[in-house]
Amino acid sequence: MNWRVALVDDEAIQLKLLKKMLVAYGETNEVSFDFSTFESSEAFLFHFEEDKAFDLLVLDIEMGKMNGMDLARYLRDQNHDIKLLFVTGYTDYIGQGYEVSALDYVLKPVKEEKLFQVLDRFQKTTPRDDIYVFVETSEGMSRIDQNSIFFLEANKHQTIISTVEGKFEVTEKFSHFEESLSSDQFIKTHRSYLVNIANIKSINKQDVVMDDQSTVPISRRKVKEVNQAFIEYYKRG
Repeated sequence: MNWRVALVDDEAIQLKLLKKMLVAYGETNEVSFDFSTFESSEAFLFHFEEDKAFDLLVLDIEMGKMNGMDLARYLRDQNHDIKLLFVTGYTDYIGQGYEVSALDYVLKPVKEEKLFQVLDRFQKTTPRDDIYVFVETSEGMSRIDQNSIFFLEANKHQTIISTVEGKFEVTEKFSHFEESLSSDQFIKTHRSYLVNIANIKSINKQDVVMDDQSTVPISRRKVKEVNQAFIEYYKRG
């Protein structure tokens, strides 16, 4: 399992300590980390506008012009559901942490035992990373739940991903998804289309009908293979 974690603290030594503790947790819990560190709320927000694909935001409270609690409120006002963990030396804000649905509130100096307990709870509520696809669009990085995908379509040097939430035009090549998505759940119906078997409604000789009523072309030589994969998928439950 891999977690993308943003660490926000205006003290470099605290950022270094938190990273060390998180890595130690990962070594005993089969978790790897992709860290991004920021020394102010403003620096984090500037980055977040282009890259929102974080699993956890660990932040101090007393920092510069925009403190950590103000940052948390802003994120919630914008309907961002990123998990929040406050790590601070101040007890004054504990009650406010509940207002922004924070995962927890850990006091400095941070005790490893306490931090690990919080991370254990976070791990139990976090979906496995392998059900997500991380993609780059014109608006920045996005995280797409694989189960929400209907199909993928090759579009020159890019890929169009049709999902429950809408369509995403991403910079990754179609071949990238052919290699990275599970062959147990995704199958090619045509040289330019890859469909999510879990979201197929029906199959005929000309096309595949998805649960949202959209249709995907199917080549004649693929009909038997796709039908068999469809049956086998539901046999596995």
